[in-house]
Amino acid sequence: MKRHLFLSGPAFCGKSRLIREQLGSSLQNAGGFCTELCKAPDGSVLGCAMIPTAAAGGVEGLEQELFLNMRSFPPAHDSEVFRGLGVRLLDEAAWYPFAVLDEIGGIDLIIPQFRVALESLLASELPILGVVKSREDSEQMRRLLGPGSRFTAFSERLFEQLAGDPETELLFITDDAEREAADAVTAWIAEYAALPGFQNRL
Repeated sequence: MKRHLFLSGPAFCGKSRLIREQLGSSLQNAGGFCTELCKAPDGSVLGCAMIPTAAAGGVEGLEQELFLNMRSFPPAHDSEVFRGLGVRLLDEAAWYPFAVLDEIGGIDLIIPQFRVALESLLASELPILGVVKSREDSEQMRRLLGPGSRFTAFSERLFEQLAGDPETELLFITDDAEREAADAVTAWIAEYAALPGFQNRL
């Protein structure tokens, strides 16, 4: 099994759900970050937040940092979340037995410090399980948020890097490949996410 496994596909097709369900309580052993949809007490959507993967199962009192504010249109993005929290979580991932990156390939790519930290982590020997935004979703996001043509170039470069890396498997989730993706995630977890030496790494 290749050391890095990334899922891609249409928005809301179950990529993140699949990873979280398969990892279960092992999420708390992972470095990296996850993104979550945040809602107000009345159920209205506030935006998307970045949180440590280890806290994705729920941590009382965790203050979530919104990188995408959906209370306005078009949504407003906060680059400082990626420049600060995002870079820190990528750097700290080296202290964990594996990392989950859910997701990359979005507005994060326009932040130079984040791109450098991401490239360093992808070049390391750390096992990584993650989600990468599809080309179609990236283009839709570019039109909505307007990060410009440089974002398209960064997005395409990331795809080429992942597709060309011999240690990375890039799976595209479709109706026909959903079972394949689930089997691949299960196999990856069996090989990389059940490491008995976790406590010794901290």
